[in-house]
Amino acid sequence: MTSYFLVALSKYPIPPLVYASKEPLKNGSRVIVPVRNSKRVGYIVGSAPKPSFKTREILEIIDKEPIISENMLLLAREMSEKYASPIGEILDLSFPPSRLKGSRTKKKSDKYITLKASISDILKFRLGPRESELIEILLESNMIEYSTVLKKIPRSTIQSLIRKRFIEIVEFEGELPPTKRVSLNENQKEVVKEILTNSKRPHLIYGVTGSGKTEVYFEIADKVLSSGKKVLFLVPEISLTPQLLIRTNARFPHYTIGIYHSSLGASRKREWDRAVDGKTDILLGTRSAIWVPIKDLGLIVVDEEQDESYKQYAMRPYYNAVDVARRRAEIEGAIFVLSSATPRVETYYSAHKGKIMLHEMRSRPFGKMPEIFIIDMRHRKGEILSSELIKEMDKVARDENQTFLFVPKKGFSTRVQCLECGYIFSCPNCDVALTYHKNQRMLKCHYCGHTEPLPNRCPICGSENVMRGGVGTERVEFEVSKIFPGLRVKRIDREEINDIASLEKVLKEISQMKVDIVVGTKMITKGLDFPRVALVGMVDADHTLAMPDFRATERTFQLISQMSGRAGRGVIGRVIVQSREPNNPALRSIVNNNADDFYSSEIERRKALGYPPFKELILLTSIGKTPSIAKERIETVKRKLEEGPFEILGPVESPIFKLMSVYRYQILLKCDDLIKSVEFLTKHLTQTILGFDPTITLKIDVQPYSTF
Repeated sequence: MTSYFLVALSKYPIPPLVYASKEPLKNGSRVIVPVRNSKRVGYIVGSAPKPSFKTREILEIIDKEPIISENMLLLAREMSEKYASPIGEILDLSFPPSRLKGSRTKKKSDKYITLKASISDILKFRLGPRESELIEILLESNMIEYSTVLKKIPRSTIQSLIRKRFIEIVEFEGELPPTKRVSLNENQKEVVKEILTNSKRPHLIYGVTGSGKTEVYFEIADKVLSSGKKVLFLVPEISLTPQLLIRTNARFPHYTIGIYHSSLGASRKREWDRAVDGKTDILLGTRSAIWVPIKDLGLIVVDEEQDESYKQYAMRPYYNAVDVARRRAEIEGAIFVLSSATPRVETYYSAHKGKIMLHEMRSRPFGKMPEIFIIDMRHRKGEILSSELIKEMDKVARDENQTFLFVPKKGFSTRVQCLECGYIFSCPNCDVALTYHKNQRMLKCHYCGHTEPLPNRCPICGSENVMRGGVGTERVEFEVSKIFPGLRVKRIDREEINDIASLEKVLKEISQMKVDIVVGTKMITKGLDFPRVALVGMVDADHTLAMPDFRATERTFQLISQMSGRAGRGVIGRVIVQSREPNNPALRSIVNNNADDFYSSEIERRKALGYPPFKELILLTSIGKTPSIAKERIETVKRKLEEGPFEILGPVESPIFKLMSVYRYQILLKCDDLIKSVEFLTKHLTQTILGFDPTITLKIDVQPYSTF
């Protein structure tokens, strides 16, 4: 008997199509279907009545039993509607790229090698070189996966040590040993109790950096794991996973812990397989981990919930992992916890309106909150590091403690300019100044990657009077090394740290006190916990304040607060903020330790201007190879939207008008009802109505984190 199914195509931005099948199929299963003259992966998203037109048959069934559960399918449908994205693109997020075609690696057994005899008994015997090597590995790791050992040690060596009863192969089955409990203070205990008692409500742990928020959700995770459920921890940056992995392993030594993010390479497939097969108890990951189809999910924690890295905006579908996580927790019946020292204004507002249950942690169990000082840089021409900051850095070094210096931009100089005619060396593909990188003697665009050699003269007037201005991480590293030649300086930015291995290496060096001063970008502002950091310096607080975006003040407040949290965890800490706008309300709120004052004033400002949380935003960006094409398209879009249920601002040129060789115009929609607004867009912005393909030339960003 022939049945008919709706199939959402992978990587194909169209609504689901109807296909026929002689075999019964379940929702969520992957299949291979014919599309024109090719074959594509698709997802069964529902059954369909027999159509009046001729249909093609499904060619192959990849999943007899679907990996995508009904809950995950429901989540995908809702997010498809919310973010105006085809459901096939949403479902693609549930698989690593190598799994989209359906291949699964052979399941590996959960075999581990561990020591059986005591080390004193082993040392009574003479071991061969390879035997000694394996024993040394096990002394460091206690237990290591059998397949991992085989990559380093011959099978014959392993068998020899098994025969001698020095090691054994084990598998974790049945009851796991109880985990070691940590001692919580009264505030932490109360937060844990309230969250477990109100497990159906969303929660926000709003606590100062170092207040013990991690231990709170570790304690909740312990309860969830003991009930047989799984745990998902989301972090905003890959840079936070090494330290969190170490802490999680130490806290849960008898549970299987996995990591999932886009930079894992080949091991990403293995981590996904283990999580989907139910072998991973705790999964740590960045935003993409929210889509991993884990079964029996009991807890989702979103750490540093304010971070814009949770928003995917560089490629479709443009989703916010925080909002996806909240809805997934509701569907799965899992506990949902947000955690932040500086929550988003919208989150703070929702908590104070009772939509999210608020738990405050205003003090540190260990260490004190650092003192914060603002240095007025208005009349200090040419100074990169103020005398006050240098003096404090010297004192910290003499006390054998560490300094963190935050710099907003990479490179040596953020602009190169001719002093005769004023020409600024700019990217030919983007409307941005090129950054000078001293180590490479190159000019580089940090948007499209364009590079060119450092010029000897101006291409416009021929003058050799070319100046390098602005300050990046390279320049600060150079200046610090010159001022403190005897100190060990490390730079942490995307140019210097380009993979997880190099990041783990430098973090280990910092923790082992092999580094005196760290110079870095936003990578060093969050989540890193080093007890000997006594001083944090913010070299240029004005950079984020000057951004042409309604969140600029909020970002500055969050950034400085997060930077402040790196100091004073194990020693007395100080924070020095250099600014040419020392009386800015956000800076004053931080110095006065009055976050509530900042949030109150920011909420009033947003209310007066009609920005979130009082209005929802949708950003529409038209993209064209020429300015006229981009402008004509955005004007067509505006005409189609004039009867819509929203306020239309624009069109205007995007703040970065030319980006990666294309030109951009944008419209900002302010909405009272987001669902109705997205429905209107989906209905009125089709290729048939517009006359061009909106999936290629029009970016629809629902709830954007920024407007540029």
